[in-house]
Amino acid sequence: MSVFKDEKIWRVLTNIWTYVFLMFICANFFLHNRFERLIGPMSIIYIGILGLYVGTKEFDRWYDMHAEDRHPGELFVAAWTVIILILMGFTFILGDAYEVSSEAVAAYIMVLSVFALTQKSKALHKRKHQKK
Repeated sequence: MSVFKDEKIWRVLTNIWTYVFLMFICANFFLHNRFERLIGPMSIIYIGILGLYVGTKEFDRWYDMHAEDRHPGELFVAAWTVIILILMGFTFILGDAYEVSSEAVAAYIMVLSVFALTQKSKALHKRKHQKK
């Protein structure tokens, strides 16, 4: 079995990229979007890795190879929500010199979308197994 087919490697990469990307978004915000050009490529990498991680988890869930969820997506959503709200609060308080990157907001929306899809998939999976 390839190491990249294992859910654990995608979880580790997702956790690393989540931390790195969120910290980069915060640093970029306080540096007046000096590195805005890097947020797009970083968000593509992050969303790609997140998608691979979630995809492997959902595939395993539907083929009954998935253990009980010990790493809930709520933590990712909570972290993103807190960071975005804090940065928007700073924008309001500090004025126009500080603005939240539109790429960061787009990444946040993607995280919310992935979470919503996995919640629906989880509910459908539970319903399927309750009928048996």
